[in-house]
Amino acid sequence: MTIEERRAKNAERMRAWRARNPERANAIAAAGRRRNRAKIAAYRKIYYEKNKATLYEKRKSYLARNGEKLRRWKHADYERHSESYKARAHKRWRENNEECRAYEAKRYQRDKAIIFARHRDYTRRNREKIRAWQCSYRKSPRGREVRATSDRRCVKRATAYKNAWARIRRRTD
Repeated sequence: MTIEERRAKNAERMRAWRARNPERANAIAAAGRRRNRAKIAAYRKIYYEKNKATLYEKRKSYLARNGEKLRRWKHADYERHSESYKARAHKRWRENNEECRAYEAKRYQRDKAIIFARHRDYTRRNREKIRAWQCSYRKSPRGREVRATSDRRCVKRATAYKNAWARIRRRTD
């Protein structure tokens, strides 16, 4: 039996199975489509996250040609993020205000046990999410840079330790 004949036979067998089990065949096809859509959405999200700055610049340069459109876009952008802008400004004000800082320090000392308990509960509830974030951070450029710096420090420390022991051994021998 040649390869072409085998392929034709397999195709015929699959067509016959689909004719016998239309619901299962449709369910399998729908699941595949769902998986593909999810994959595409994930890849798109990654692309937009990775190229956010360049896409933003491109959009800005495109809108710069049309002043009215740019004004509307900036206003919409501000409206979209206005709560976070205001919250950030208020947070900065609180950070710089001496009374607020003293109050926050006192409150933290008073509620330290509660804050730690909440943190422990959160980490216990979201262990998988935290692990995924740590994994993604390690693979990010910043994470790789931090690990390289740490490795360099460890190498320095290890060589200093070995050299110290070598000096001690030389003295005792």
